[in-house]
Amino acid sequence: MVTAPDPLTPADHNELDSLVSTLALSSGTTIIFAIAPESGPNHPVVEQFNSVVNQEASSEEGFQLRNFFYSQDSLINFLYGLNPLDQETSVNTPAPSRPLIMAFGIEQLDTPRRINELKRLNVGRESLFERDMVLMFWLNKPQFLDEFRLRAPDFWDWREKIVEFQTHPPPLAPLFYPYLEWLIAQNSYVKFSGVMQVQRQVDIFLDQVYISLKAERQKLVVDTSDPRHLSKANLSSPSIRVDQLERITQDIDISSSTKTIPEKVDLAKAIQDSQYSVILGDPGAGKTTLLKYLALHFATAQRDDQETVLAGEAKENLGPTRLPVFFRIADYAERLATQSDLSLQQFLREFSQQWQSEVTNKPEQDTDTTIFEHLRDKLDNGKCLVLLDGLDEVFNQDIRQQIVNQIEEFVNQFPNNKFVITSRIAGYREVKLSQRFSHFTITEMEPEQVERFLDRWCLAVEKAQRPDASQHYWQQEADHQSRELKEAIAASEGVKRMTGNPLLLTILALIHRNGSRLPNQRVKLYELAVQTLTEDWQLSKKLPGVETVVLKESQVMALLAPLAYWMHEHKPSGLVSEPEVREKLAEIHGELNDEEPDSQSVQWQINDFLLRVRETTGLFVERAPGSYGFMHLTFEEYFAARYIADNDVSEILDIINQHRYEARWDEPILLALGYLGSENPRRINKLVPKLFKPLDDYQPRIDHGEIKLRKTSSKDVVLVWPVLGEDSTVSYQESPSVLQDLLFAGQVLADVDVNSKIRARVIQQLVWTYLSLDEYSNTETIKGLLNRLRDIERFNQKDEVIKCLKEAANNLTNTIKLSQKRWVKTQLASLYVACGQTR
Repeated sequence: MVTAPDPLTPADHNELDSLVSTLALSSGTTIIFAIAPESGPNHPVVEQFNSVVNQEASSEEGFQLRNFFYSQDSLINFLYGLNPLDQETSVNTPAPSRPLIMAFGIEQLDTPRRINELKRLNVGRESLFERDMVLMFWLNKPQFLDEFRLRAPDFWDWREKIVEFQTHPPPLAPLFYPYLEWLIAQNSYVKFSGVMQVQRQVDIFLDQVYISLKAERQKLVVDTSDPRHLSKANLSSPSIRVDQLERITQDIDISSSTKTIPEKVDLAKAIQDSQYSVILGDPGAGKTTLLKYLALHFATAQRDDQETVLAGEAKENLGPTRLPVFFRIADYAERLATQSDLSLQQFLREFSQQWQSEVTNKPEQDTDTTIFEHLRDKLDNGKCLVLLDGLDEVFNQDIRQQIVNQIEEFVNQFPNNKFVITSRIAGYREVKLSQRFSHFTITEMEPEQVERFLDRWCLAVEKAQRPDASQHYWQQEADHQSRELKEAIAASEGVKRMTGNPLLLTILALIHRNGSRLPNQRVKLYELAVQTLTEDWQLSKKLPGVETVVLKESQVMALLAPLAYWMHEHKPSGLVSEPEVREKLAEIHGELNDEEPDSQSVQWQINDFLLRVRETTGLFVERAPGSYGFMHLTFEEYFAARYIADNDVSEILDIINQHRYEARWDEPILLALGYLGSENPRRINKLVPKLFKPLDDYQPRIDHGEIKLRKTSSKDVVLVWPVLGEDSTVSYQESPSVLQDLLFAGQVLADVDVNSKIRARVIQQLVWTYLSLDEYSNTETIKGLLNRLRDIERFNQKDEVIKCLKEAANNLTNTIKLSQKRWVKTQLASLYVACGQTR
């Protein structure tokens, strides 16, 4: 029988013997730093050490060995959760074994969290040393010891021993374990610096608050129903639920036909069942969070050698374990702008090389094997989960088409892997992926999901704030906070409308935590969020001299608003390099204060601003080494909107007209108009008529004939509508932009409080367009019109849309013979709008 060679060198055995001897003689809390390349629980040195420790477990001097992963928790919180000194003992009960905590992965944390963890070790060192335990930090490289010396100098001084091993793990997958730990660390928590209004930054781990989302997909069915089975009584019944409405809408076609209907599905289950998925959703709907959740749990399952991915407290089955490959499409797009022939596979290689050089402190040519080779091997064998985030963030349509082509080619190269791509709804239809991809649109969170999220969020905050408290205390305080927040939401229809969006719901929760009254408009919500994340949370610290050192909201707005507008125009990735951001901020600051941008005074103030905005607000942060960006794209859009709104009416109109047909600018424009509508109604009522001027000559009437749609390309739709001349003859007009202008006007009315006369005119145009469209019209167009009408009604709460639909039906019945199909159309629209008010 052939004996496997010993993976440890003689020097490694000597180091191991020395380490075991040190631990046997130690007492109290003992700090050990152990260095082994690519260290992890399955490393040969770690396994050998565990074997020796376990042999001693039954002795009086034995250890209770526990693995801890920085990627999944804070070490201080983890240690509080152990509470080894609180265990009851008796004469007949042996004393508990001494805890030996093996801590892995601190090197893979991103910079802000790594610094925070080291600071907490330094500050909490005395409470740690009251415990009788061994803390053993497993590191990949000796250079990281400098981080402890720098960030936790007092903790470092209390170290017992440093040991260094040379043995690498088996050559099957070099750097594989660090890659998985890095993936887990990058995706394991929700980033909101300063959110909790406490004197230390805390992390809310994703698994503590994540709620499984639902989505809608189009299902192909054969419809053989007859609308004569419907009655006016049951269609107008206020007790019909949305799910009943969906069944009714399947029964409105006159003859047997094949059609698509919406089907609501559990998103995780849908992704498990689909090999190629596109996830569509509005801003803040949870698209990126979903990918983070998938990357986190697939990487964890791969690290722990699990065959199936079981995620979260509910052990949600996400399918067979695969290796996650996760990156932002905008990063790839930025490279394509300067390297037009860069393939997706080559980008993945370069991305892997950059990561590897940062982990090893060596260029690729100095290593025997690369992490990319392992990723490529997994891709070749169909063992990867490829997660591509943010197709919509590529605002150049030609580059987006090029990226879509590259994605399709990448899928052709590696067809047996699972692919999940995300995009906002706006802009996706113009350049979309092929039919082999299943498309899922994230739906709003349902009331029970909202309540479950609030319960989990409040509990997670309590645990983060008071890691030393009892479970009873956490639950009691969380129940109190959650109950108050639910009551505040229930008290306002405007607030309730925003809770279906996960990002807005999270912001509502943290604003309520701050003690502020919840706003009932989206733009006011972002405004209050910025205030909460700047002045309010700093003032809550009650630090000496805080009045002079606080970062004022006005200062943040003055510098970040023009920066955000510039970034939205020129930086599709949402990232800007540190030299670029310093140059741009110096330019903005110099212009505001009539100073030279390169003066020493301006440079000093920019350094100070960047330090404070990064470390205190969390709004504008270092997203990657040497690169800055907003904490979420919606905050970039909000600040860009404030820049737009800070102009004269004519300048605002010019900016909007420049970008009004670009989906990427929908949100900044709507937020800018919403801000003007709440802060300066007089200005908004001057601006809106000019904004809607392209619709002045559009006066559809169903008694003149049907409206038709003509597609001139895959993305352009021409609206053709009848016009009655003075001699009573009908002619036709057409426009490639009227439909876009009409839908845009509907979006504005769903977000902005405008003059009632203007609102009534646009509502009528939307209603008559919907009723006049011919029966073969694109279903997406019909759905878009209905959604605009529903959203206008939900925002204004004045029954104006429903009244307009009823008047249209009554007027048509009196003047022309209204077909049964069109009658059903008006009733269904009324019902759809009414149901949307009470989701």
